[in-house]
Amino acid sequence: MTLLSITSISHILITSICFLTAIFLPKFFVNKTDKVKKIFAILIITLLCINQLMDLYREGYLMEWKLGLPLHLCDFSTFSIIIYLLTKNKDFFLFAFFFGILGGSMSLLTPDTVYGFPYVGYIQNQIGHTMILLGVSYAMIIDNQRPELKDVHRMLIFASILLIFMYLINYLLGPPANYWYLMEKPVGDNLTKLFRPAPFHMFDIYIIAVVLCYLMYLPYFLKDKFRISKA
Repeated sequence: MTLLSITSISHILITSICFLTAIFLPKFFVNKTDKVKKIFAILIITLLCINQLMDLYREGYLMEWKLGLPLHLCDFSTFSIIIYLLTKNKDFFLFAFFFGILGGSMSLLTPDTVYGFPYVGYIQNQIGHTMILLGVSYAMIIDNQRPELKDVHRMLIFASILLIFMYLINYLLGPPANYWYLMEKPVGDNLTKLFRPAPFHMFDIYIIAVVLCYLMYLPYFLKDKFRISKA
């Protein structure tokens, strides 16, 4: 089994395919019938659910039950995009937009696995997080959903409150629980090795997350300003 390297040709190729799929696949469904769009949404939901069950089995049953609970940020994003696709409630889209894109993209670029392709855990990680991005892309491209500036503030406040509860959950569960990677840095080859030692790495992650959330809104801000200036 090959150790994961985020600069390996196989990882770069697979990750590129994942991002391209999430970005461009929904475009093929824009002009399709509502029935076809619904089937596409159900397919995304099904694959997300299968990935969650695989996580529960692989980490919670084969390894340690404290590791397999669906409490990671990407699990929350998964549930959010599933609920959005079922209900079209915009608040669930917004959570998945900010934290699904951030968390999913980071997990694709720097998977929480020791081994790379063709390790099953690596393949599952790439497919599962691609589905999160694909669900968000579906909402943006097919449903024309988008955030507003006030939504950035709201989602950051909500996530910050969740962060406090996640610290409590990790504490009550005890080792090796490490949801949201609050207690220890994620394993594998990833950017957190450049951050301060745990648990101070979370200060770096939090600051970067806040900056990135506002940067994610920046294209919409500039687009609105440009449209107003032309009016």
